[in-house]
Amino acid sequence: MFRGTFEHAIDAKGRTSLPAKFREVLAAKYGGAEGQTLVVAPSPLDPCLRAYPMEEWQAVEETLAARGNFDPKLNTLLRLFVGGAHETPVDKLGRMLMAPSLREHGSLTKDVAFVGSLKFIEIWDAEAYRVWKLKQREQVENLARALGDLGL
Repeated sequence: MFRGTFEHAIDAKGRTSLPAKFREVLAAKYGGAEGQTLVVAPSPLDPCLRAYPMEEWQAVEETLAARGNFDPKLNTLLRLFVGGAHETPVDKLGRMLMAPSLREHGSLTKDVAFVGSLKFIEIWDAEAYRVWKLKQREQVENLARALGDLGL
């Protein structure tokens, strides 16, 4: 399972390195990091990307395909999520090249945060991820205060 958060630089051409811990997961669970292809897709929920090992991506596609294509909301998800996905090889040094459309979706320009999310990896602009985490902490603190006020 992918867990933890790691920051790496991304260059102007969109090249970055997959964190060593995540390469270890690929090697142990998915048959190796070298020559592995990840499917990187724009997140439908947040301004980040999702990177799936091919085996996990195929499970996502099968789940979506089983739902049919007559639901307008599902069709929107398919167009944005599946239609925006790119197969992204990881080279023997653990480097990967992000497609321009994916970099644009995630606003990836300088530093990226790789965030383990069990079966996939989120890829965020590092500063945007810090801001997002801070906002979430504030919301949790507000919720905790409200529950305390209620005696819960």
